[in-house]
Amino acid sequence: MTISWTGYRRVPRVLLWLAGLWLVVILVALAWGIGNAESKLREATRSYLDDTGLDVTVDIAGRDATLYGSVDSEEEEAQVIAAIDAIPGVRLVNSRLIVVEPPAPEIVRPRVAFRLVGNAVSLQATLADAAQGEALVAAAREQYGSDRIVDAIVIAENVADAPWLGRIKDVFVHLDDLRSGGFAVDDSGFVLEGEVISDSVGEEMKRELELVLGETVAFSSDLSHAVLPAPAFSASGSGNALTLRGRVPSQETVDAIADAARRLHPSTTITNSIRVSEVAGANWLDSIDGLLDVVTRLDPWTIEINEGRVTIAGTSTDLDLVNAIDVLAAEVVSGQLVVITEIQLDPVAVALQLTELIQSVEVFGAGEATVTVEGAAALDEAVTIIQAYPDIRLTVAVHTDDQGDSTALLLLSAERAEAVVAYLVSQGIEAERLRAIGYGDEQPIADNSTEEGRAENRRIEFLIEQGEQ
Repeated sequence: MTISWTGYRRVPRVLLWLAGLWLVVILVALAWGIGNAESKLREATRSYLDDTGLDVTVDIAGRDATLYGSVDSEEEEAQVIAAIDAIPGVRLVNSRLIVVEPPAPEIVRPRVAFRLVGNAVSLQATLADAAQGEALVAAAREQYGSDRIVDAIVIAENVADAPWLGRIKDVFVHLDDLRSGGFAVDDSGFVLEGEVISDSVGEEMKRELELVLGETVAFSSDLSHAVLPAPAFSASGSGNALTLRGRVPSQETVDAIADAARRLHPSTTITNSIRVSEVAGANWLDSIDGLLDVVTRLDPWTIEINEGRVTIAGTSTDLDLVNAIDVLAAEVVSGQLVVITEIQLDPVAVALQLTELIQSVEVFGAGEATVTVEGAAALDEAVTIIQAYPDIRLTVAVHTDDQGDSTALLLLSAERAEAVVAYLVSQGIEAERLRAIGYGDEQPIADNSTEEGRAENRRIEFLIEQGEQ
C-alpha cells in the first residue's frame, strides 16, 4: 500500500508531538536504568575486591565486568572470576589478569648462639622446629637456672634442618667451667670462645664437647686462661659484736673461719658476710684463726687482708700487747703477708699505768708540797710514758686523808697537784697537756678510821681529760 504525503498531513499534529515525547521518555528511562545498574555492579564488585586485598581493579560496561591487575596463581584468578560472576546482575566476566607467582622463600641456614653476659645467659637461635627451640631453652635452664635465661629464639618456616641441631642441647652441661664467653654454631662449624680458670680445664672442656658433637659439625675453640683475683678477708670487733667479710674459694673456708671466730670470741654476736667466689688459692687463709686470736685483747679492732698485706688496727689497755702485737702477727702469717699494725694504747690504760707507777711512792713529805727524791725518780718514769703518747691530755688529781682541817687539806692537795704538774713540765711535758686539781679529803676510797685506810686515801691519780676517752 502506498501512503501519500497528502495522507500523512492529515494526522493531527498533536498526536505527532505526543508520540515524540513518549519516545524521549522511553529513551531517558532506558539510559537511567542502564547507568544505575552499572553503578550498582561497580560498587558491588569493588566492595568484594577491596575485602580481598588483591591488586585487582574492575571495569563495568553495562552488565559486563572486565578485570585488570595481577594474582599469584591461576587458582586465585579462577576464584576471583567465579566470585565476580556470582554477583547478581553480572552477565559476563572478562579476565585481563596477569598471573605472577611469588618467588620461593629463601632457605636460611639454622644457627644457635649462646653467651654469658654478667649474670645473664643469652640464648639466640634461628630454627624451623619449635620443639628444638624448647629443648635448647630447657637444657640452658637446667644448667643455669630459669631466672638467668634470656630467650631470643626465632622460629621460621624457611629455615633448613641440620644434623648437629639435635646435639646442641647436650652441650650446656659441659660448660660449667666457662667463666665468660660462649659458643656459636651453624653449618660452617661450632666455635667456642671465652675464659676458663686453667689450661687443663679448657682442654678437658674441649674434649667433652668434641665427643658430644661427633662428626656432625666442625669444632674449633679460642679459650684463654683467666687470671683469678686474690682472696680477701676483713673482720672487725667492738664490744659484743663481730663482723666477718671477704671472698674465699669455698664454703668449707667460710665455715672454718666462722667456727674460729665463735671459739675465740665466744661472747660476741657474729655477722658473717663472707662470700664464696672464684679466687686464686692463698696459703694465708690458714692464718686467719691465729690472727683472730691475736686481737682477742683489743677493743675495738680490725683485721684487713688484701694485696699481700695484713693490717691490724685497734686499741688495747695492755701496753705490753701494744708493743708486741706486730711480732705476734708476723709469727702467725709466717712471712706469707706483710704485717702492718696500727695499735693504740687505750688512754685510760695510760692513766692507770701512771697512777700505779707512783701509788707506792712517797712523792711528798708529811704535810708538805715539795717533791721528794723518791717522788722525782717515779715522776721521771712517768715523763717517759707520757712522752710516748703525745696526744694524751692528763689531769693530776691529789687526795688526802681526813686528818686535819678540810679547808687546809683542800689547799694542800691543790698545792701538791700543782707541784707534780710543775715537775713534769720542767722535764719536757707540754703545760697545755696537764691540769692540776686537789680534792682534799672529799673523795675517800677507804675507811679513814684506820691507818691502812688513810694510807689508801692519800693518793695521786692520773686521769684522762674529758674527751680523751
